[in-house]
Amino acid sequence: MRRDAGEIFPEPEASMAKFYGSRLAVDMARDAIQAFGGLGFARELSADGTPGPVEAIYRDSKIGEIYEGTNEILKWVVARTIFGKEITG
Repeated sequence: MRRDAGEIFPEPEASMAKFYGSRLAVDMARDAIQAFGGLGFARELSADGTPGPVEAIYRDSKIGEIYEGTNEILKWVVARTIFGKEITG
């Protein structure tokens, strides 16, 4: 809506969406690791190279959290926009 209203870039909404999406992905992958127990972290389950069920999902979601911009930076962007630049520097 803000983009359609002519705003150049809706920065706080983009940061909120990135933060929520990356955090949700990591939380869900972490829960899957917990559900699988020790097998959740196993890269291979046996000598035949059968891949582990959720190890790659957790690894990919965690790196996604990093390259989207660390969550602390995204929080600063939102805080700067909501509370003003003079508060956050």
